[in-house]
Amino acid sequence: MSTNALLSGDLVVADCADTICLVQITDTHLTGIEEGQLLGMNTARSAKAVIDAALAEANADCILVTGDIAADGQPGAYAQLLTLLGTDVPSLWLPGNHDDVSNHKDLYASHMKRRLRATHWDVVMLETQVEGEVGGALSTTELAELKYAVDDAQLGKKALLVATHHPLRRLESAWLDEQSVKNAYEALQILKPIADQTTLVSGHVHQESDEIVNGIRMMTTPSTCVQFAPRSQNFSLDGNDPGYRRLALYPNARIETQVVRISNEENRPLLTSSGYH
Repeated sequence: MSTNALLSGDLVVADCADTICLVQITDTHLTGIEEGQLLGMNTARSAKAVIDAALAEANADCILVTGDIAADGQPGAYAQLLTLLGTDVPSLWLPGNHDDVSNHKDLYASHMKRRLRATHWDVVMLETQVEGEVGGALSTTELAELKYAVDDAQLGKKALLVATHHPLRRLESAWLDEQSVKNAYEALQILKPIADQTTLVSGHVHQESDEIVNGIRMMTTPSTCVQFAPRSQNFSLDGNDPGYRRLALYPNARIETQVVRISNEENRPLLTSSGYH
């Protein structure tokens, strides 16, 4: 966790439109090569299937990529993601615990924006990556950026969408709950004044969830590759298909969202796998 923020600047989308449409893609675990696998699953092939479906169906104004782009920090993974996303829809990226984007940030600066701004909503991207650790935390810099975003949302009478890699809540899954944002309480206190106007989307846990916690709607989204079994004490894979999340953001903080899963029986993980690094 560094106080030198990777993210900076704003992206404005759907200017003057009442509604914006977002797609969340997460945990692609790309390797930079077409043959790369995670637990027996070809991650490039699964990411392509999910991203192609999202671009074809979602009519998105922006794609949020919420971390673990690379399987293990491979430089080629980020170029691979760019190729898969194309250039028709802008995308904002977060680093996950498997990523190493800092040495390449100049190449991908247009995707490392802090904020997405629209008529009735702001989106703030927060880094939770802690160097050398699997779990997450928010640095003083990130907490300050969150406070700025809350103040701006209140001043502009906007709703706020917060995007992170690690979730800010427990999911009743012992091994994953150890990896959630360790100082989530501090972030939730900052968000408390606009809790009913705030939504949070995260990755990392390779599963779908949607709950109200401390008055804030918190969602996690399936990986584009392997899925983790919900409510498991130890590492365990799930047989659900990869997917993405669609989000339609309306005035007055109203959201419509749907997880869309993409099936490919010829590209499945080894469900008996006991873990990965």
